[in-house]
Amino acid sequence: MAAAAVALSAIVVTTPPAGAAAQEFIYSAQDYGYAGATFDWTGPSSVSNIDLIVSDWGCDAKPVYAYFLFYNGSLHPDTTPTHRYDHSGCDKEDYTTYNDLKWSISGDTITYMGVVICRDAANGPCQVGGLSGRNPYA
Repeated sequence: MAAAAVALSAIVVTTPPAGAAAQEFIYSAQDYGYAGATFDWTGPSSVSNIDLIVSDWGCDAKPVYAYFLFYNGSLHPDTTPTHRYDHSGCDKEDYTTYNDLKWSISGDTITYMGVVICRDAANGPCQVGGLSGRNPYA
């Protein structure tokens, strides 16, 4: 009986509180670079605790950068204005991290998020990865 109580306690301890959203993970990978991020939905129009990794894989003397794509409540796409760069180039082991970022919009909701990786060159290219799950607060 004691073993059953311990097993039940372990389950209860690891289960998140009702209504709590699990941390999301999104990424985009191309032959020239990678961007991946974890984040928490914090409200209908906000995300926080964003940890972003940007890695330049190309051996082309052109850095890569990342930014976020999001869909508002009407499912229209928009993007964050800041480009976050990695200049390491030609090495999958080197990358740049950006921690504890936040993003919010006013007057609407954020329904989905994605991360975009771009090569800093004329004509890009840029590529969005898969989208997050739906914002549980929206």
